[in-house]
Amino acid sequence: MPTRTELAAAALAAAALAHAFFAQPLLFWPLVSLILSSAVLAMHSPLALSRRMTFLAHAQAHSILTAALAAAVTLAAVRAGMSVAQYYATVLTYVVLLNLAVLAVGRLGLREDVATGVVMSMQISATIILLFALRSLYSTTIDPVALITGEYVLITRDDVIMQIPFLAAATLYPIVFGTMYLFTAVDEHYAQATGVRLRLLDILFLVSMSVAVAASVYTLGSLMPAVLLVMPGAVAMRYTHKLTNLIPTAVSIALISVALAHFLYTLIPALWPTAAVGLALLALLLAKPENGLRKNKTSDTSVTMSE
Repeated sequence: MPTRTELAAAALAAAALAHAFFAQPLLFWPLVSLILSSAVLAMHSPLALSRRMTFLAHAQAHSILTAALAAAVTLAAVRAGMSVAQYYATVLTYVVLLNLAVLAVGRLGLREDVATGVVMSMQISATIILLFALRSLYSTTIDPVALITGEYVLITRDDVIMQIPFLAAATLYPIVFGTMYLFTAVDEHYAQATGVRLRLLDILFLVSMSVAVAASVYTLGSLMPAVLLVMPGAVAMRYTHKLTNLIPTAVSIALISVALAHFLYTLIPALWPTAAVGLALLALLLAKPENGLRKNKTSDTSVTMSE
């Protein structure tokens, strides 16, 4: 049976879509894209937090920017027109490679956070090189700032149609392995003893997260996907004590945030919609009374899974 949070999310999302369709038609397809992107990223959020991949999740801001720049430079170098399909596919390839590079560097004997830091350091250097290369190859055709903020108001139905297969593919891992992945974080040794291949699950999660991030870059830019990979899961942990409810609650939190951001943007056009999502998530995090987190100490420990 749907929880109150899920019902509120469905009602607010429907209200936002109806408002966009009838009152702000230019924002309808951008809102559809934002809802889909946020929901899929939020599905991955509790998984990233449970496996203590918060640093890696936030590193996606660096990965997606580097990948977006590399994709633009690659397509320019081969003199291919920058169609949406080519761009998504190229960005996805680079994001997957960058995320798997963290695991590869970790095999040198470094801890995961150190390996992530090493890869991020190399990405920053690469980003600077790519920015100068992009300026010389594309001149003023591409605005690097748009790679950071996204092209929210320019999204059309065709863009959403192109985005849907990538987002659909990214939902498979949370749907099929999500609950099991959450439970492995409770007791990794027991999971391994029962035959669960954690290394393989981690790799598949990184690939799934990469697909979700790459599919949302046109809508959210390079920075906001990292926020949606962390905040919905963190907020969900304050609203539910059941492990199996974390993913649907995180998705609901993301949808509520997107709906609130839509209405906020229509009132304050100077506030970019994706940035408004971050403000809404912060408000939801602070809105839950502190007592709600401590009603059940046992459940709280099982949900956070990081203590």
